[in-house]
Amino acid sequence: MNDNMSWMAPFDVTTFFEAGANRVLPDFGAPEGEIHLNLGAGHKRIAGSIPLDLPDWDSDENDIPFSDESVSVIHAYHILEHVGDPIRLLRECQRVLIPGGTLNIVVPYFRSQGAYDDLDHRHFFTEETWRTQFSSPYYDKGHDGWKFRIGLNIIMALNERNLMLFTQLIKET
Repeated sequence: MNDNMSWMAPFDVTTFFEAGANRVLPDFGAPEGEIHLNLGAGHKRIAGSIPLDLPDWDSDENDIPFSDESVSVIHAYHILEHVGDPIRLLRECQRVLIPGGTLNIVVPYFRSQGAYDDLDHRHFFTEETWRTQFSSPYYDKGHDGWKFRIGLNIIMALNERNLMLFTQLIKET
């Protein structure tokens, strides 16, 4: 595999889009010995991943029930906009991911109708959200100690009213 594309393993952008847009939930295939999590899975289960969701797991009240640096991939499709404290959940993801592990995130883009249609949406995201969170010197709200670098970070849509932000964060060593 081309080293410049290793952050995309084991799937391509089209597959990521299909999964994040809830159109097709492919089997990403967790290789033997790897742990893949699907946060906020609901009824949309991803084969090869372990689902964590209500009522058994509440991101606002529980840590991710895995040890430090034990998880290879986390899928977080349409959950961060719903949680009370997304910074806490991102910290938990960072804690359990192995170095080089990926956090795949899909959230409604702030300009889309889909961001505002659901009264359970508590947070809004732009293409600058991750850069601001992980590196902004202007805020004193949990910005220290981040080990994520931004890989993929693009806006895609099924149609104009359903713009989504697709992001892949990679935990650095």
